[in-house]
Amino acid sequence: MPELPDTVSWLSIGLAVVGVVGVFWALAITRHGRQREREVTRLSEEAHRIKNDFVAMVSHELRTPLTSIAGFADTLVDSWKELPEDEVDEFLEIINRQSIYLGDLVEDVLVIPRLEADRLRFHPELFDLGDLIEDVAKMVFPNGGRKSSLVSLPDGVRVKADRRRVQQVIRNLMENARKYGGDQIMVEGFVMGDQYLIVISDNGPGVPDEATQRVFDHFEQVSKGDTREATGIGLGLPIARRLARAMGGEVWYERRFPTGARFCYSLPLKRRTVVGEGAPSEPLDLDAIAAVELGDQAAFTT
Repeated sequence: MPELPDTVSWLSIGLAVVGVVGVFWALAITRHGRQREREVTRLSEEAHRIKNDFVAMVSHELRTPLTSIAGFADTLVDSWKELPEDEVDEFLEIINRQSIYLGDLVEDVLVIPRLEADRLRFHPELFDLGDLIEDVAKMVFPNGGRKSSLVSLPDGVRVKADRRRVQQVIRNLMENARKYGGDQIMVEGFVMGDQYLIVISDNGPGVPDEATQRVFDHFEQVSKGDTREATGIGLGLPIARRLARAMGGEVWYERRFPTGARFCYSLPLKRRTVVGEGAPSEPLDLDAIAAVELGDQAAFTT
């Protein structure tokens, strides 16, 4: 019995220690909970900011062509008979060009969620790649504009792919060069391994080193806010990359020497192979989502 007080004392100390540990544990849990709550709040505010920025950018980009279309259409309705014929043609050309731009913008907004939900379907067809690039260049760089483009592509390059989506990739890359590049844009095409490479280069300032990957993120632009110099909603490059990858290719950035940017777009290359003397070449794989076939005048690997 004489040792009982000591036992009680140690028991009291043990209970006190357990109590202190419990208090610190509770404080740690509370602190962790508050940190988690702050992180959830931060992410929610960030998502809200991105949504508001996106809505503002889309609203601005939609309003510009709509205002132009409505203004010239009203003028034609009110003064069709009084206007000179060449002026009527000019107004109609502007309305048509702005309508195409408006449709492209809507398609760009819709394609990303379709890709992420795996609901975008491809419809391959055989077409001439050079003709498609020439058509896009004329649309993005019309005659008389401040910037010009030069398309240097060999004849006979045919693509078995979804023409609409290939056009969408090239259009976004060209528009990116028009917005951020210099006054001279060049489009080239050549074979690189088992890929056919399309390179869109310009003589502009190029992309800052810290932004070379960020430019492929959704809603990203080198210049942002109310003072941004370029139009667009920051979806062009991400759309180009996502579509290229979905069709078995890739889109990436390279620095152009001594100045400028090079955006590269690759498509799978379907080569002809020779089995023996006089053996027929293999047919084009029509089941591929995207494949490039070179014409007879181009060099094939045997």
